[in-house]
Order: sequence, then structure tokens, then C-alpha cells
Amino acid sequence: MRPSASVALFALFAIPVPFVRAQVKPNNLAAASTSGALSALKYTKVGSTGSYNQVTDIIPGTFPTCSANPFCITTPKQISGNLAPFDDEMTVVFRGPMNLYDIAVYQSTNASSASWNKVSSWTAGQQPSNLVFMNNNGGDASGEWSICAGSSQSYANGAWTDATTAPNKEVANGFLDEDHEMNIMTATSCQEISCAGFSRGTANHGWSGSKFFVFTFDMPSSSSSTKTPAIWALNAQIVRAAQYGCNCRGTGPQGCGELDILEVLNNDPSANINQAISEIYSPKGATGTGSGGFFARPTDGKVTYGVIFDVQTDQIAIQRYTQWDYTQGQITRSLMEGYLSAPALVVPFDGSGANGKREDVRSRMFGAHRRRHHSMH
Repeated sequence: MRPSASVALFALFAIPVPFVRAQVKPNNLAAASTSGALSALKYTKVGSTGSYNQVTDIIPGTFPTCSANPFCITTPKQISGNLAPFDDEMTVVFRGPMNLYDIAVYQSTNASSASWNKVSSWTAGQQPSNLVFMNNNGGDASGEWSICAGSSQSYANGAWTDATTAPNKEVANGFLDEDHEMNIMTATSCQEISCAGFSRGTANHGWSGSKFFVFTFDMPSSSSSTKTPAIWALNAQIVRAAQYGCNCRGTGPQGCGELDILEVLNNDPSANINQAISEIYSPKGATGTGSGGFFARPTDGKVTYGVIFDVQTDQIAIQRYTQWDYTQGQITRSLMEGYLSAPALVVPFDGSGANGKREDVRSRMFGAHRRRHHSMH
């Protein structure tokens, strides 16, 4: 080989070539539907640059007036980067009527990890692994209560209707009635390792960074159109302070993050109680499925859904699966990229809020969610 050719060949192989990880196509995706009754939804351009109002203290005042000004003490929390603020610790909340059969949570150690590992799991009728069922019934059994500040989080009993004295003290059979809500957290408490923001009573950590939740469930018919099921994810700081009181949630600007995964609306006369919508709220504002699609409410049989929060691609994907192997302890990044690239209704979260968000029908109770919880008791 002539020297000039040798040099040219060396130069060719010396050019750095970006590494492209192979993509594996999943074999358990439901038949694709990107309009009407959806099989999948994908939020893109999720990350925000800005701030939300992080709660640092609650000053409840003294009975009988319970007057304190200020009551809810906050300070601006700066955020930026992919997925922000959904890269914060998150909790997932469930409202009945619902039968839950299985839950699994996978996480990557960093944005470029080659695999995602199962870190939490539960099967109905069994003890969970690194997962604690909680609710907002703090008081005598666990957590705290005051006449002016209300209840903190508490450890949920096996029926998910009241509090008990220790995490998962009672085995849960998986049925959540139409009058109650429950949320999941990790088994690590804020006493063991300090948590971000203000917390009180019984408080645990959520799942941070990139995370992947998988649920198998059904949503049976309700006794009333005002009692409808939902699954949604919240910044864990919200429940640690007061889910329906002083919290960082907001309804868009200055909010610390909420994703309505599947919500059957109960306060919108035009809503179909057999259809569930999805919406997202952060400092960017709000958007969602709008009039372009919905998820069918699974009243007649169980379904499996996955929710992927991916820092690397700045996306959140909600998708239905034909099945899920809950025994698998690890998922490769190439398979995760297959899920993230699957057909879906794509909703860019660019801050325009132009996809039919329903912020106009939200009730406001210290930034509470529009659900009926504040009138339950």
C-alpha cells in the first residue's frame, strides 16, 4: 500500500463516530392507536427551566381561629434540564374504584445506564418489596394531625381505607373502594435520609431521576358519576407537606409537577365516565390529551400500563401492554428505547398549553387537585 493511501485509511478510522445503541422492538405492546381510544401517549420536551414554590414550613395558627399569616411558607426552587421537575422524587396516587393486581418500579442509575433495574414491586395478597402504601389519615395510628393543619401522610391499612401503625403492617388484597385514595412511596423514610422540602409526620422518599412504573389493574363501574377512578403521579414533596393543603403543586407556573396518567373526570358534565384523560402540569404550564384522544376505562377486565419518565430523551411515555413479566429484574436500555420509540399520540410540552388542557375546571384549595377528596369526610 502506498504511504499516502495508508495515511488516508488511518485518518478515516481515526474519525470519531458517535455510539448508537441498538434498539430492541418490544413484543408486548398493545395494538397501536394514536387517536380516539389510545394505546399510548408520549409527552416530549418535558424539561423546564425556571422555578417552583418549594414549601419550607407550615404555620397552622391556633384554634379556634387557626389564623396565621403566612400559613404556607415557600421559597423559589430553581430547576433546569431534561425532565425537570419530573426528575425529582415522584409518588403515584390511586383513587378507586379500582382493583390493583401488580406494581413494579424500575430505575436507571444514571441517564446513560445500559440497564434499568427493578427497585420496588408488589403483588396483591403479598408483602411488597421497597414499596409502602400510604394515605392522608395521619393521627392516632401513624403520622400526625392537628385541628388547624389537618392530617399528614400515614401508613395505609390493608384495605387502603384508614391508617395503621407501621408500614405494610396489614397485607393488601388490592381492592381500593370508590371513596378512598392511596399512594405509594419507597420504604426509606425521611427520618433515615432527609427529604427535599418540608415534611411532617409519616414521610417517605419517592423515586427520582429516570423511572418506569408498571401497573396491572381494572377500574370497575362506580355507584355514581361523581365517584370515578384515577391514577396520577405527583412530586413527592406534595404529599409530604399536605396533598390537599399547603404544597408546591400549583396549577402550572410555580408548580412542582403533576402527571395525570389515567383520570376519569368527575366534575365535568361533558366528560364520559368510561374514558380517561391524561394531563401534565409543571412550571411550563399545562397540556394533555385534549380532544385528540382518551384511554378507555377498563371496567370489564384487567389491563397493564407502563409509565416511563426518561431523563436522557426528555420524554414521558404512557403505554398499554398485552402482558408484563413481573419477575424480570432488569430491562436493557435498548429495550427501553424500543418502548420510547413505539407509536403514540405525541404531545409536545412546549409551554403553549394548546392541546386542550382542563385547567379551567380545576378546583383550587391551596393548589389542591380538582378531585373530590376535600369533600369526602
